[in-house]
Amino acid sequence: MSDLSVLPPLTDKPTPRRRRGAAQDELREQIRQAVKQQHNAGGYGAVTMRGVAQAVGISAMSLYRYFPNKSAMLESIWAEALEASLQSAIQGSAAASEPWARLRQLYEAYANFWLTHPDDFTLVFDPCNEVSANFLASGPAAGFRQQYESMIDTCLGEGISLAQRQQCHDLCRLKIVGLLFTTVGLATKPATPVATLLQLTLDDIEQQLMRIKKGG
Repeated sequence: MSDLSVLPPLTDKPTPRRRRGAAQDELREQIRQAVKQQHNAGGYGAVTMRGVAQAVGISAMSLYRYFPNKSAMLESIWAEALEASLQSAIQGSAAASEPWARLRQLYEAYANFWLTHPDDFTLVFDPCNEVSANFLASGPAAGFRQQYESMIDTCLGEGISLAQRQQCHDLCRLKIVGLLFTTVGLATKPATPVATLLQLTLDDIEQQLMRIKKGG
């Protein structure tokens, strides 16, 4: 009989790392769902580190190993949703070559993402959220704004003042976010179908930008 002591160990070293990674991903998803449930139940103030830890079956100290505080935990979850919305918008506008069509498709894909993820919208855009200036100024929180502002500037072309460009940026933002708050964020929903409202909003954005471009 051969001497088994000379055989290499059967342990596959990468496996534990893969398992740990899978376990961390699963825990992260559980944390995300627990945050959503607590937020849906009582808004931003209802989300607590202790409550989330209890919901996922770990100690509060264990949760603090992943996130140093509530703000960091929520900003991490907000960033995931914002990044997903950004990628959806970019992919949705990728096929269009003409600037006006690209802008319309960018907004349409962005709006449709949040319309199909209402819990994420409520979580991210809760007016009571305490959001740091650094979070808003970088990463996915700023990514979509940079995309649509660049496309608006391309559509407007030359001869438009900086003040007018900023007005256009703000106007478009208010129209899209206003649509989403009206159709997702409010308990009383509009009677007009959401798909129709979205197309009307996109038409209005294009018409107003065209008017400013011609008048500039």
